[in-house]
Amino acid sequence: MLKKIKIKGLFNKFDYDIELKKEGLTILTGPNGYGKTTILKIIYALAVKNIFFFFQLPFNKIELIQEKEQITIVKKGKQSLDQSELKSKPFKDIIIEIQQGNKKPTSYNRKDIIRLLRKESLLIPIDKNRWISRRTDEFYTTEQVINELLENDNKLFQKYYKSLPEFIDVYFIKEQRLIKKKTLSKRRRFSFEDEIENSFIDTIQEYAVELSENIRNIMAEYSRIAQGLDSSFPKRLFNQSKDITEKSFNKRYEQIKKKQELLSLFGLPASKDESHTSYKKENAKALLVYLEDTKEKLAVFDEIFKKLKTFSTILNERKFVFKNFEFSSDFGFRFISEDGKEIPLTNLSSGEQQEVVLLYELLFKVKPNTLLLIDEPEMSLHVVWQKEVINDLLKIIELQKINVILATHSPQIIDEHWALSIDLFDLSKKEIFK
Repeated sequence: MLKKIKIKGLFNKFDYDIELKKEGLTILTGPNGYGKTTILKIIYALAVKNIFFFFQLPFNKIELIQEKEQITIVKKGKQSLDQSELKSKPFKDIIIEIQQGNKKPTSYNRKDIIRLLRKESLLIPIDKNRWISRRTDEFYTTEQVINELLENDNKLFQKYYKSLPEFIDVYFIKEQRLIKKKTLSKRRRFSFEDEIENSFIDTIQEYAVELSENIRNIMAEYSRIAQGLDSSFPKRLFNQSKDITEKSFNKRYEQIKKKQELLSLFGLPASKDESHTSYKKENAKALLVYLEDTKEKLAVFDEIFKKLKTFSTILNERKFVFKNFEFSSDFGFRFISEDGKEIPLTNLSSGEQQEVVLLYELLFKVKPNTLLLIDEPEMSLHVVWQKEVINDLLKIIELQKINVILATHSPQIIDEHWALSIDLFDLSKKEIFK
């Protein structure tokens, strides 16, 4: 996992030595223009192997220090890439040199990569800030060409992907998170304005559908396990040598019933007996097999149950005004008004949508042992909600086994957790490279 970030000459002004907090959560603060978001982007660019980012960024040297090795990035030549230069000739060389551990440094020439971009991606410049793909007829802004196309098309730049160092798993929750770019299923020519208008989707709706599919997949896995256990039940019963006492059976049976009831509250309708199963000594072996089988069947829900419970608990604490919510395999999650009517997800306030989207990503999108980057979690949140963000994060860090770097302007977000914060204004006054 990442331990320290050292940057020399960021924006030709700042030197930083950032040692991440042992608690698993590091909060970056500082005035506008000191590079809080840029530091997150540096980490993400290396993780997704976006070499273009480093050509654009003014800096001299970056060190990302991990537990067993470090990655060093050095920039030589012109400090930043003028977007108009993507179309200009001749190209001026910028060299990025990357070294992983004790390996020999690898150099990347911006001129070669831009030429490869124009050749391999089949992009045609149509004006100063727009490109069109000859392959798909999709339009791209120059920013998309540089920052997004490289991330999303794994067939491009394979030569550079192979030579770039492997890095930790990183997930980036960006400032703009209520609207996401969607993949078009049919490729056809649009006007540039139509392309921009029709290529985005409301994130909260996408996540509701995604959760619905996730629950259905888990239900299918439950059915598969149940079918296998039920079909082998007679054979395993015949070979069963142990039995169970009445006291032990009643205790374990009640635990199962309670778990089934809890699962049903979260839209996980695991099958359960309508009538109470009574203990009989002559059935002790069969009852033991039944308990073990039911425990194995229900275990498939353990992970999603913990996440849905945390999701529910935190949203309940927020007390959305005059709204209740529920989960189901049919719709994922939805909100219901006091008179029982479903509320369209996009009718929630921007603050409510931010809370739901951020929480969903934390619980359902981020995998264990991931470095999570969050930019301005305070967006559209009421001050009272802002004060709970760090407490919620600490709970999720423990549940998900992740590390977090968070950039914020809000003292309310930090609240009582100033020991977890690092002020870039203060760091910029220290010399970090000898």
